[in-house]
Amino acid sequence: MVAAALLPAALFAEDTAVVVGVASFPPLVIETGESFEGFDIDIWSEVSDAIGVDSTYRLMLFGNLMEALRSGEIDVALAGISITRDRELEMDFSHPYMNTGLRLLTVVDEDPGWLRLLRSLEAKATLRVLGSLMAFVVLCAHILFFAERGSSDISNRYFPGIFEAGWCILATITTVGYGDVAPRRWLGRIAAAVMMLIGISLFGVAIAHLSAGLTMAALHSDISGPEDLEGRTVATVSGTTSTATAIRYGARLREVEKIEDAYGLLEAGEVDAILFDAAPLMRYAVEDGNNTVMIVGPLIERQSYGIAFPAGSELREPVNRALLELDESGRLGRIRARWFGSSD
Repeated sequence: MVAAALLPAALFAEDTAVVVGVASFPPLVIETGESFEGFDIDIWSEVSDAIGVDSTYRLMLFGNLMEALRSGEIDVALAGISITRDRELEMDFSHPYMNTGLRLLTVVDEDPGWLRLLRSLEAKATLRVLGSLMAFVVLCAHILFFAERGSSDISNRYFPGIFEAGWCILATITTVGYGDVAPRRWLGRIAAAVMMLIGISLFGVAIAHLSAGLTMAALHSDISGPEDLEGRTVATVSGTTSTATAIRYGARLREVEKIEDAYGLLEAGEVDAILFDAAPLMRYAVEDGNNTVMIVGPLIERQSYGIAFPAGSELREPVNRALLELDESGRLGRIRARWFGSSD
């Protein structure tokens, strides 16, 4: 009984260094010379202080972390490790400390302006607005035709009278004036005034949608989501959950040892996209992508990160208590704000 009572104290004694396996995973684990920093490192620093252990970090490839845990080579693993059912069968995890998922990173197409214009016209919202504008013009052209037919400017016959009325409506709502066709009768002028008030507003909305479409088309890739990955070459880090996801979407997989290697492949045009955890991809796109890459599509397969231990580790329970206290005190939110700009 005495030995059992003293076991935890012996495990967490000051002279006992916990071996923490880490893999490069910015901004969660960042190599800085001979030391490390990042979101995961800050969390473990708080946790290890709370449970009273010293730590020795050991840098490894991500694909080797799981085997090192299984063999007992390391006591803890940190590197944005997703909690999955298969992994839980072989090791233990702490409570989740971050909810995330996978994202897609791809290059921005540099198409000529006329191609961007055509692409912007394909947007459903833009098509709806332009369709509404054309329907309004056709309706108003018929109203004006029946109000003005037989006048000096609009023929009494349907053709070409409807085209003359349509030209008058277009000239009016685009604010270039009536041109060579104008309503002459009071009924036609009243109808034209109403059409002018409504049509100019609708024309302005159409122009705004077209401008927004051109802006979005300027930042475009022919890969817009995971459904576009079939047959494409996609890079990801071996041993991660993203490998199975890429295969499930029909991609040709190109596995690398570090996410930095995948960035090089994308820049060199050797792969079409990178499928990986959201945090490092978003950081790269914002800080290092030089406006040549972009995140596309929704968050894929929501996941939770946890601290990993060998099965049956005595560290799990004290680490869980420390994580709960870190969250309830608000310090976890402040660490998150430091690395991701939000404490939410």
